Amino acid sequence: MPKYVALLTFFVELATSSLPPEEAFHLLGCADDGPNNLHLLQVKGRMVSHELELPHKPIMKGVSYGPSPFTSPHRNRHQDYFCDAAQPMWGDEGRGDLRVIRSIGANTVRLYGNDPDQPHARFLDHARSLGLEIIPGMGDKAFETGQCKGGNYSCSEGTQFAFKKNLENGFLLANRTYHPAIKYFIVVNEPELKLPSLKEPRQFAKAIATAIDGVLAAEEEAGVVGPKPNLTVTFSFASCKRCAKFGDRPGLGQIWTLQHALLNPESYGIQPKHNLTEFFRTRFTYSFNSGNPSGEIQELFLKHYVELFPSTPIFIAEYHNPGNPDLQGDLEEILSVAASSSLLLGISFFEFQNRYDQAGHLVWGMFDPQKDAQKTMRLKFEEFESAVPCLSPIYDEGTADGIRTIVEQLTAEVVISKHGFHQMVGLNNVSAMQQFVNRVVEKLGGFVPYVVPKEFAELFLHPQSSYRDLEAMLVGHPQWARWDTFSACTVDKSALESTLGGKIGYICGQGYADCSKIPPICKKNVWDTASWVFGSHFRELMYARDETPKPLQHCYLDGAAQFVRSSIWKKSSLRHACIVPVGWTDPNKVFITQHGFYLVWSDHDPIAMKVFIQRAVEHTGGEVRERVPRRFVARMLGLEASFKSLQAKLARRPAWAFWPAEAACVPDRAAKARDVGSAIGQVCSKGLFDCATIPESCKGNVWDTAAYAFGSYYKALRQRSDKADPLYDCEFTGKAVFANPKLYSTFNLTKSCVVTVPTIADTNYS
Repeated sequence: MPKYVALLTFFVELATSSLPPEEAFHLLGCADDGPNNLHLLQVKGRMVSHELELPHKPIMKGVSYGPSPFTSPHRNRHQDYFCDAAQPMWGDEGRGDLRVIRSIGANTVRLYGNDPDQPHARFLDHARSLGLEIIPGMGDKAFETGQCKGGNYSCSEGTQFAFKKNLENGFLLANRTYHPAIKYFIVVNEPELKLPSLKEPRQFAKAIATAIDGVLAAEEEAGVVGPKPNLTVTFSFASCKRCAKFGDRPGLGQIWTLQHALLNPESYGIQPKHNLTEFFRTRFTYSFNSGNPSGEIQELFLKHYVELFPSTPIFIAEYHNPGNPDLQGDLEEILSVAASSSLLLGISFFEFQNRYDQAGHLVWGMFDPQKDAQKTMRLKFEEFESAVPCLSPIYDEGTADGIRTIVEQLTAEVVISKHGFHQMVGLNNVSAMQQFVNRVVEKLGGFVPYVVPKEFAELFLHPQSSYRDLEAMLVGHPQWARWDTFSACTVDKSALESTLGGKIGYICGQGYADCSKIPPICKKNVWDTASWVFGSHFRELMYARDETPKPLQHCYLDGAAQFVRSSIWKKSSLRHACIVPVGWTDPNKVFITQHGFYLVWSDHDPIAMKVFIQRAVEHTGGEVRERVPRRFVARMLGLEASFKSLQAKLARRPAWAFWPAEAACVPDRAAKARDVGSAIGQVCSKGLFDCATIPESCKGNVWDTAAYAFGSYYKALRQRSDKADPLYDCEFTGKAVFANPKLYSTFNLTKSCVVTVPTIADTNYS
C-alpha cells in the first residue's frame, strides 16, 4: 500500500505518526480493501499524495470523538464511550480508534458523554501513551437538579457532585494531581440552547457561572494539587439577540454575557464560593461550535473577537462544513488562520464517525459504522450489550464504484430534529431537503402525495434558516400535502418502558390532561396509559393556549411519544380506545381570537362556525336573539373572511343579536384559576389603573380580584381611547370575557367587584 497523506490532509502527514498507514487502517476492524479503503473524506473519492508544511506554532488539531455502536436508528441508552466498558472501540485490543486518530495526525481528542460513575483512567492512560491531549466535558445529568434546570438555574450542586466523581474515577492520579492527558474540561456544551435559552441570557450566564463554581468546589473537596487544566464553555454559533451587547453577531453576545457574569457575579444573583473573577483571568478559555466555512467564521466572528476579547484564548470545539466543494482547502485555511493568530488555538474536526442513534449525525463523520461487526469484540454496559461495528471511510457523491452518497444516506436515516435540519442545510442540496421536508410532514400527521415543491425546499437551504420556521410553516398545513384530522399523539413503542412512568407523571402534572379520567381499560398496561395521557395532553393544548400545538415539540417527550396519522395508529398494537386523536376543532373551547377563528374556519363546518359566532357575540357583551343567519355564517366561511371582518360586522350591531346598555370585562369561568391569577399581574403591570385600589372586599378570591382588575383596566382603556374593543382588549388569551349581566350573573361574582361600561358600538371602526 503506498504512503498517502492521512484522511484529513490538514493534519500532520502520516510520516510523523507512530503507525504506518497499513497498520492504522487494519485497526478499523474491517477487512483491508487495498487502496480503495483510503479515500479522502468528501474529496470526491480521490486520494491525495501531496504533503503539507507543518506550522511552526503548536496548533490544536483535534477530532471530536463521540462514537456509538449502532448501525440503524436506535435509542441510545448510554452516551459515555471513553470509559473502560468502551475499550473494545478505543483500545488497541479492539478497534483501535485512538490509535487511528493519532495516525491521521491529530493531537487532541474532544469527547462527548460523561457518566461520572464510570472509570476513565485507562482511556486517559492510553491517550497519553499515544501523545494525545484530551478534552472531556460535563455530562448533561449534572444539570438536571431541582436547583438548576428544575429551579432558578443555580447549578453548582449538580456539577460539584458529578465532577468530584470524575476526579475519583480517573481524572486524578494517586498523588491528587490531574491526569496529564487532560488539556481542557468543557463545563457545559451549548448552554444557551439547552439550559434556559437564547431568550434568557442572564439565566444561562448564571447557570454557567454557578456550574463553574461547582467544579472549583469539587477540586477543593478532592484536595487537588499541582497544575490544573483550563476550563471552557462551548457556545453555539447562534446570535443572541437578547444579550445586552453584540447580539447581532453569532456567538459574541453569549461570550460577552458570560464574561460579564464571571466578573460581576453579584449582578446576576450569584453568591459564589470562589473568586470567579480571578478564575476567569487565570484558568478560562472560550470555545464554540460551528458548521460555517472558514471565510464566514473570520468575517462574522474572529475579526470582532480579537478586538473585543484580546486577552482570552479560544478554540473551535466542533468544526466541519459538510457539503463544501473544497473541504480540504477550507480546513487548510482555518488552520492557517490559527497558526497566525495569537488567540485562536485551533480546531476539533467534527467528527470521528457517523452516528445512527438519537444524536443523528450522518453527514459529519470521517468513518461510517458498518452492519458487519467483529463478533469477538463486544461492548458490555449495564444498560445494554452490543457488537462493535467495523468502520469504513466515508465516500462522497460521485464515486465511480457506485458507493451510496451522503444524500442517499440522509434521505432515509437522518434524525428529524434541529440538528438533523442543520445537517441538511449544510449539504445545500435541494433534493435532500425535499426528502427531509417530506419526512417532517409525516411527523406532523400528514403525507406528500406527489413531491415537496422545489421552491419550498429552497427556502430552507439558507444558512440562517430555522428549523422552527420550517415547523411553523408546515403546521399551517400547506395545500401540496394532505393532512389527517384524526392524527394522534401516541406512545412510541420503541421508548424504554422504565421511563414511561416518569413521563406520564410529568404530563399529568402539567394540568392539561385530566388524568383522573383515564379510562379503566387504559390502565391495564403502561403503553395504553401513556397513549391516553399523551394524546389528551396534546389535544387540550390547542384549547389551553392561543396557538396550534407543535408535534415536533409537544409530542416528543425525549422520544417517548410520536405524532402519527390515523392510518398508522389503527394498525398498531395499542388499544384504539386509548388513543386520543386531535379530531375536529371544538368551537366551544377555542379562544375568541384570530387563531381560534382560523381553526374553526379551516374545518369549513357551518355548525361549528355558528357556535363560534354566538360566542363572539357574547364576548362583545351581547347575545343572539334566535339564531345566526345562514347567510352570515356562509360569509364567515368564505375565502376572504377573517376575525377582523367578523369583529367589524359585530361592531355594527346586526339586528339578529341584542346588546344591553352595559356589560363588564370579567374573568372567564372556563379559564383555570392559576391562569386568571397570572393575568391579574399582567393587567396591573400595564399602569392604566392602580391595583392598590382594589377593595378589600374583592380580595377574597381570585375571581373577584380579577373582576375588579379586568373591569377597571378596560374602563380606563375605554376612557382613554374610543378604539378599545372587547374582542382584543378584554380577552387576555382566554382569561377574560366582556359579558352582559345575564351571562356574568352566572359566574358567582361579588356584585360590587364587577365594573360595568356601556356597550356602545364604535361607529368609527372599519
